[in-house]
Amino acid sequence: MDSKELIKEIIDLQRTADRMRRQYELEVWMELPLTIAQLKSLFFISNCGTTNLGKLAEALKVTSTNTTGIVDRLVKQGMISRSEDPRDRRMLELKATEKGEKLINSLRQRRRGFMFDVLSRLSEAELEDFLRANQTFARAAETIDKEKK
Repeated sequence: MDSKELIKEIIDLQRTADRMRRQYELEVWMELPLTIAQLKSLFFISNCGTTNLGKLAEALKVTSTNTTGIVDRLVKQGMISRSEDPRDRRMLELKATEKGEKLINSLRQRRRGFMFDVLSRLSEAELEDFLRANQTFARAAETIDKEKK
């Protein structure tokens, strides 16, 4: 196989693995008391540490007005807090609460559990090969990331 065929095969296999992982997570996501927009917002806020409505709107590719309702519902559910930014009282600072972080961490742990279950079925030699391939992939991805900056 030439490199283009190999790349296509790898992408197809990755897509299959991702679909299986998503199906595993879907059961939990369907039971969450959050909409997809609220969940995306909670992940974004958690990953940022703190953020504001404008940055959240930009990340979601919507207007600040659209994020207000999402934020209101997340605050009401106790998933995030909203407070004045100490540097600029006109700005509101958004931060995931302990309850919100607990939810995010449980979803991440579920993903890790799935990965552990899958990887535990590989031999030590296969795990070493997989590790090397992923290290190589991560280095290539980091190169692209650096080129963008």
